[in-house]
Parts: sequence; structure tokens; C-alpha cells
Amino acid sequence: MKVLIDSNALIALLDPRVPKSLADRMKGLLEDIDKSNGKLIIPAQVVGEYIAGAGPAGQPILTGLVKNRRIEVVSFDHVAATECALMDRAAQATGNKRAPLARDAIWQKVKVDRQIVAIAKVHGVDVIVSTDGDIPKLAQAVNIRSVPVRDLPLPVWAQQLHIDGIAEVALEAPPKTAVSAPRRMNLGRKSPPTPGGV
Repeated sequence: MKVLIDSNALIALLDPRVPKSLADRMKGLLEDIDKSNGKLIIPAQVVGEYIAGAGPAGQPILTGLVKNRRIEVVSFDHVAATECALMDRAAQATGNKRAPLARDAIWQKVKVDRQIVAIAKVHGVDVIVSTDGDIPKLAQAVNIRSVPVRDLPLPVWAQQLHIDGIAEVALEAPPKTAVSAPRRMNLGRKSPPTPGGV
């Protein structure tokens, strides 16, 4: 199994501030890649975006990650550039150089996203993990499947942790007090009093 991830997916894997359910899904993906002797492909552009956003603290975390034999950082080489040029030409043939994206899409972002998809294409990835709205559209145009991080399966070990977390929240919540309906006073009468007290 070969999987390429975008910047948002890399952040979900490395940033401790990301919701636990997303981080666990990315860890589960790494486990699946390892079990299948697959590869996690990280484009150099994605690495650059991550380091720019994370600052100096992100460098050692990233360095530790790429030591994993299942992870490969790949460059936008001449083969990927050729693939990207074909994507550009196909878009221009439609009359919208940003196709399949909207005409008002930011051109610089379109170019970088196309480079990422071109890298995926030349490396024969099975799926792109992306939370970006544009990359899935570009991937679909060249018949590459994409999936957002939130749709990755939650590993079994994380499912149990998630259930335990819900149970802890439920135990910490204050108990709800039952509100009972007001009681009517019977005073031992079996029937309403008759006029005159008889």
C-alpha cells in the first residue's frame, strides 16, 4: 500500500494540539502501511509547509518521523514535472486553466496542489490522504482516490480509548435529578364531598 499525505494530514500526525481522534486515525494508517510493507509518501512541498508553520520546534519531530523506513520524502522531479505539465495542458483544453477547480481558485495554490497530485501519480500511490478541498478534485481528475483524515478507520486500540473517554465524561457529569410530578393530596377520601357535608 502506498499512501501520499498533504500538509493537513501531516499536521494531524505530528501536532499534539490536533484532536485525538484524528491523530489516532493517522497513527492507525501508519500501522496499516507497516503491516502491508507499504510506503508513506510525503512531498517535499508538504514538508516545507509543515516546517514553515511549526517553526524550529517542528524540525526535530519531523526528523524523527522520516527516520522510519516506511516513510519517504519525495521531490518534484522531472518525471513529476512532466506529469504536471500534462495536467496543465488538459485543464487549458477546457478553457479554464484551473480546471477541475473554479476559475477564481488561487493560481499559486493550484500549481502547488497539482505538483502534489503529479507526485502521487508518478509514485503510483493507492490513495491520497487530504483534508484540502482542492486536492481531492485534482486527484479525481487523474483517477487517484483520496480520503480525508476524518474518514480513515479508527484503530481498534483507539476505539477502546475513545469509549473509555466517553465513559469518563459520563461519570464526571453531575447526576441528573428526576423531577417528579406534583402529588395530589388524597386525605383518605374515596369520593368528592357532597353538598351540605352529608
